[in-house]
Formats: sequence, C-alpha cells, structure tokens
Amino acid sequence: MADVVTRRDLHWKSGDKDFQLRVEERDGKGSLSIGNREVSFFVLSRNEHGGWFTMDGRNHEFFVHQNDDEFVVWIGGRTYRLERIRKGGSAGKASTIPASGEIRSPMPGKILRVDVKEGDTVAEQQTLLIMESMKMETPLTAPIAGKVISMRCHAGQAVEMGEILIVIEGG
Repeated sequence: MADVVTRRDLHWKSGDKDFQLRVEERDGKGSLSIGNREVSFFVLSRNEHGGWFTMDGRNHEFFVHQNDDEFVVWIGGRTYRLERIRKGGSAGKASTIPASGEIRSPMPGKILRVDVKEGDTVAEQQTLLIMESMKMETPLTAPIAGKVISMRCHAGQAVEMGEILIVIEGG
C-alpha cells in the first residue's frame, strides 16, 4: 500500500504582509516551507482544536480557531492571526466585509484582567482583556472600533477555545 502524502500550498496575509507557505505531511512527519526556510516537524497528537507537534527537537502545543477565511493559531504562547488569500490575489471574505466585533478566546485559558465594561467605546486594536494559558499572558484587542454591547467574561473565569468573550458593535 502506498503512503499518502498531503501537500498544501497556501497564500496567507498577516497584518500587511503576504506570504506563501507549503506544508507537506506523510504519516505525521512533515515539513513547513516559508520562503527559502524549511523546517521539519512530527505530529504527536491532534484533536478538533489543535494538538502537539515536535519541531527542532522540542514539543509544542498548538491551537487553531477558524472563522471563515481567518485563522487564529496559538503556538507556545504566541498568537498568529492569518487570513487566507484566495486564488487570483483577492482576500477572502474577511477583507470584503467589515471585521467581526466578536472577540473569541484563541485558546483555552483563564481571564486575568478585563479592561472594559459593557457600554464602553473602544478603539481598534485597544487591549480589552488579558488571558493566561500555559503560564503565558496574551492580550486580546478590539478588531474594530465601536461600542461594547456584550460582556461574556470576567476576571478569574476559565474559558474554552473559540468561546465568545466580548461583542463590539462597530461605529
């Protein structure tokens, strides 16, 4: 029986930077290529939200949350927001409509501090709360300017990945 090789050539946008990456995998072993850099990895385990992999001799936990063509990837305390760019160079759905005012947890963790309350007006990229996961603190910021219309979390609360924490109405 032949080995099945999975290969994905992807075009992503993060902030104002576009980049190409290639992921190849066979039976949990693979490589990730970004530009001229190639890194080998081995998938240790997977679940519906992420899993564990080994890269450069170190184990890393990862979580992935997808919302249309936007992906929030959390690896080792760092959060990456990526937008898939569709063939033909046009960005996905997220660039043709206003950004969502939902702030979701990018990983399971605990809310350490909440800096806003319902009714507050917030600026785009303003820090709304700080959460902790695996002893790493991650600030969550407003994706749009507007008014906080719903608070669904409080300091000390444990939250799951993808859970809606705050809703902002643009304005």
